[in-house]
Formats: sequence, C-alpha cells, structure tokens
Amino acid sequence: MSCTKKRFELTALATALMVVYAPAMAADKDLELISKISSSVSVGVGYWNNDRPQMGIFDGMRDDGAYLLLDADIISRNDDTGTWTSLSTTNLGLDSREINAEYNVQGNWGVTLDYNQTPREAPYTVNTSLIGLGTQEQVVGPAIATGALTGANVQLGTERQKYGLGFYKNLNFLMPGLAFKANYSHENKEGNRHWGRGGAAEFAVEPIDYTTRQFEAIFDYTSKLLQLSGGYIGSWFENANDLVCSRTAAQTCGAVGPFYLTLPFDNQAHQAYVSGAYHFTPTMTGTFKASYTHATVDEAVPTAGIAAIPRYVGAPTVFDAEVNTTLVQLGLTAHPMPKLNMVANLRYHDVNDETPRYDLIGTNPAGPVTGHGTPLSYTTKSGKLEGTYSLQQGYSLVAGIDYSDQERTVPVGSTAIPDSERYVPFRADLDEITYRLQLRKSLSETLNGSLAYLYSDRDGSSFAAGRNAAVDQIAPLHIADRERNKIRLTADWAPTEALGVQLNLETSRDEYGMSAARPHGVHEGEANVYSLDVSYRLNEAWQVSAWYSHDTNEIYQTGRGPGGAGIKDASQDDTGNAVGLNLAGTINSRLKVGADVSWVKEESSIIQTWTAGAVTQVPDITSTATRIKLFGEYALNKNADLRIDLIHERWKSDDWTWFFSDGSNFQYGTATDGTAVIVDPKQNTTFAGIRYIYKFR
Repeated sequence: MSCTKKRFELTALATALMVVYAPAMAADKDLELISKISSSVSVGVGYWNNDRPQMGIFDGMRDDGAYLLLDADIISRNDDTGTWTSLSTTNLGLDSREINAEYNVQGNWGVTLDYNQTPREAPYTVNTSLIGLGTQEQVVGPAIATGALTGANVQLGTERQKYGLGFYKNLNFLMPGLAFKANYSHENKEGNRHWGRGGAAEFAVEPIDYTTRQFEAIFDYTSKLLQLSGGYIGSWFENANDLVCSRTAAQTCGAVGPFYLTLPFDNQAHQAYVSGAYHFTPTMTGTFKASYTHATVDEAVPTAGIAAIPRYVGAPTVFDAEVNTTLVQLGLTAHPMPKLNMVANLRYHDVNDETPRYDLIGTNPAGPVTGHGTPLSYTTKSGKLEGTYSLQQGYSLVAGIDYSDQERTVPVGSTAIPDSERYVPFRADLDEITYRLQLRKSLSETLNGSLAYLYSDRDGSSFAAGRNAAVDQIAPLHIADRERNKIRLTADWAPTEALGVQLNLETSRDEYGMSAARPHGVHEGEANVYSLDVSYRLNEAWQVSAWYSHDTNEIYQTGRGPGGAGIKDASQDDTGNAVGLNLAGTINSRLKVGADVSWVKEESSIIQTWTAGAVTQVPDITSTATRIKLFGEYALNKNADLRIDLIHERWKSDDWTWFFSDGSNFQYGTATDGTAVIVDPKQNTTFAGIRYIYKFR
C-alpha cells in the first residue's frame, strides 16, 4: 500500500526543453526549486484482517495477513556536469511492484530501466475435481454431488512481469534539432483463466504462458518551421501452449473423444511510420501522419498432427495469416481572420486481410457440413471540419462536421449456400455524419461555461441477407441505421480563491431504424452522465473537496421468442451513483491528518416480455462498494516522518452470475464434474499500516 507522491521525472523531452530555454530558466525560481528536490525512502508494514477478493483484484493484497510496505524515491543532480540520476520504487513489498531507474546527462543522452509486475486475481474461488489444472492435458475428475464442496479449492489468476529498457541521444553534432530514441520491452504473462469445454456448461482452465516483446526506434527532428518524428515499431507474441486436451478418465488424448481446445497462435507485427507538422505561416500549420503495418501468423494447426481426428477436405495444416494496415492522416489549422480559427482533418485507414480463404468439406451424422475461412477487410475514409468564431461579450461559436465512410468485405459461403457464413445480416458500406454546434461563454473572470449540441446520422448500403429467415430479421447494433442526439453542458465557477466548482451534464438518445424486413435488434437507447466537483480551502491549513456522479444507460430491444414463436422484448436499465469526500489539513507544525470517503452503487435491471407466453424474469442486480481511509503523518524531525493509515472497505452484491439469490454457489451439472464457483456476496475488511519515511537531499 503506497500513498500518492509527487516527484520530478526528467524525461528526454524535459531535458531538451531545459536546454532550449536554459537562459530563461536560470533566472527563474523554479530552477532553484528543482535543484533542491528531495529524496525519500519509506518502509513499513500493513495488515488486512480479512480476505478482499473483489477489492484486491489488482493490488497484490487479496488475502488477509501482513504486507511489507516499501517505497523509495531517490533523485540526485550534479550541477557541474548536468547529470541526473533517479531511482523510484513503488509497492516493492507487494506483487504489484514497480521499479524505475534513469540516468540522464542533461541535453545529451540518457538511459532508463523499468520493471512492472501486475497481478490479476479472480474475485472468486473454484472448488473442482479437475486434474491437470493449468496444463495442456486436463482430466475431468469424479463428479461432485450437488451442494457439496468436496473438490479442491483453487484460486485462478494471472501475473504480468514486464522489463523495459530505453535510450535517448541528442544528435545535434550530426544535425541541429535531431535526436534518437529507442525502447525495448519484454513481458511475461503466466497463470490460469476460467474457461469451458463442450456444448454444455463444463469447467476447464485456460493455461496462460505468454511472452510479448516490443522494440521501438524513433528519430525526432525539430526546427523553427518543421517537426518530424519517424521510425519503426515491432512486436512479437509467443504462446508456450498450443492445444489443450480435455478428457474424461476413460478417454485418451490423441484419439477421438476428448475435447481439443486451441490456444492463441504466435504472431508478429512490424510498423514503419512518420508524423510531423509544418508551420506555413504564423497563422497556418499543417500536420501529417502515415504508417504501414504488416502483421502475420505462420503456425502449424495443432490438431492437424493428430491422426485420429478427422480432417475436413481443404482444411489447412498450417495457418498462414496476413493483415496489412495503411494509415494516412492530413490536418490543417489556420487563423484566417482575427476572430476565426479553422481546423480540418482527412484520414484514410485501410485494413487489408490477405489471409487465404479456406473452403472446408466434411460430413457428420446429420449430413454434409461445409465451413469457410472468412478474411475480412475494410477501408475507412473520414474527415473533420471545425471553425471557432469569437463574438462580442466573451462569447465564441464553434461549429463542426465529421464524416465517415467505411467499405467492408461481405463474408460469403459456398456456391450452394452463398450466405452460410453470415450469421447476421451484413453491410458492404457504412456511412456516418455528425454535426456539432457549441456556444462558449466567458461569463466573468470567475465563471466559464459551454453548451454543445451534436447530431449524428448513420446509414449504409442494403443488407446482405443472413444465413436463414430467422437470422435475417435482425438489424445488428453496430451497423443498423441510427440517429443520435447529444447535449453537453459544462460550467467552471471560482467565485473566490478558496472555492472552486465544476459541473458537467451530458445526455444522449439513440433511435435505430427498424424495417418490416428486419424488425429485431436494439430499437432505442439513452445515456445520461452528471457530475459535480467542489473544492474549498477552509484556511491556510485545511482544505475539503467533494464530488458526485450519476450515470444511466437504457436500451430497448426485440427478438424472436423461444422456438421462433412470438416476439420477445427486453428493456435494460443500468444506473450508477458515486459520492466522494476528502478532508486534509495540518493540526500543528508536526502533524498532518486526512480523511477520504467514497461510496459507489451500481444497479442493473432487465424486464422481459413474450407475446407467446410467460417469460422468466431475471432478478435485478445491485452492487455497492464503500471505502473509508484515514491517515496521520507526524514529523519526528526535519528529515523523518511517521505515517499511520487506516482503511475500511465494504463490498456487497447480489449478482447472480456466480451465485444464486438464496446465497448458494453456482455449480456445474453433476453429469460433468460438479465444479462450484464460490463467491462471498458480502466482503468487509480493515487495514492498518504504519511506515517510517526518511527524507534527504
């Protein structure tokens, strides 16, 4: 557990700016402040009295018990050579640790080293008899009786470990304004993820053993009129596992019978890019960006080597995939008149999937079966034009238009069944246009606000039919005709130096164009977001802040009822409310105290009806989280502080995803293995921590 700290990070960009503006900065008091930046080391211990599965997913403190609290922030500067050395560690005693080190010769060159460890622990426990959990051969164990928890308790989760190396060099000796940067990262991700097998709900585990490497080399050039940045980015993904054989005790891997579950293939991508800006005149600047990315997969299909598995005619033994992406973007910013500013952008984005198409032919007991590889490509051309005109009395009017046109590959099936690969209707062309109008007002030196209205209209080409009559009645959400109206209001009020208020309101409504041919899908939706932030400085020693946010999301959709009989419709309403309060102050010259309280409530409701009969209503879901944090920091002397933290967390939910309303655990059918997922619907825990902080220069 670590407190928030402010520290000076000397990046390559910051170094370059300091060199350029060194004469001005030398006379500035900020430079004196920089030279006096202090370092600190913090060591302590903390204790959670209960497990916290939900609130401790990512911070490395899921379980109850004691934890080492260790942080360091060490910075040194040699004024004679302009050399900076820094070492920062956060959560060094936890599984969520970070380490950053930097050595920088001001304005010349620098090197950085980074290490990050990120856990992700599932917020539930699995009770299972599965054998071989986390391996590529998993055996369904003896069935667990309904309501029994006679299997082994397993905690699923993953952990990322990422190493990074960065280098910066000023190349002014070759060309003024030229610099080079290179970054390399190596990430390992290991663990187990909740998975499944078969057509029914059957438990399995996905073994995670990924390695991702990335390298980036960049040249930057800056002159009075031109800024350029270009280089290369490469990424490589490797999966140590390729195939999971999930079987019963009576089955044998390599034979017919087990489920064979494939895992992500190794892949790589290479990108070359250039971007920049050119100042044509003092009032006109052009920007540009161009990139080309070549991504490939070249892996043997893991089941192709298993002779006992029937292979469809035409099925590949090696998956050879290729996707090439081209991006070109142009922009222009101009100030043609004293009161008018203009911005224009054009963007071309082409994703060309050159993966070979495979036509598969085989048989099953029900008759012939066909399947196809379906590479999908799309090209998006978009543009934006915006103007801002200054009016009298502090008003300004902003008007803009955004346009997007997307051409998409339509999946096709066999000659006999041309629409067999279209599980929903498809569109080859999709267009969207958005109009924006905004009025800004500087009401006074202390009050500013804006009111904006946006209208979007999306439509496209005629639909290519779905694979059958039932599917063809759906207008898919992401390509259906849609009209969107949105209103946004913002206000910033600071009547005194002590008081600040910020208000944001946003509401939007979507209406989808249904037709007689395709009457099903989402018909309408509505979203609202409101937030209020208030800060007040009571006096020189005390300040308080509070915030509140409210959001709602509603949709209404229809579809065919069970068995194709009648019409089933559903209305879903998700509502969130959050409140926060912070108080911090100084009691005397040695003692600082503070309190932070936050409360979040999320509610979800789904109401369903069916014209051909009764329908089971799913229960509403309500989840709440409360967090109270108190701290006190006492100065033992000018170089040492003692800090105490007290935290109390409460989480409660009746989410029926993994447990039922009566409090019983979700359990897979005993016809498989009876694995149960154990979730505590009420979690309360308290933390106490103490740390010693030593500061030095």
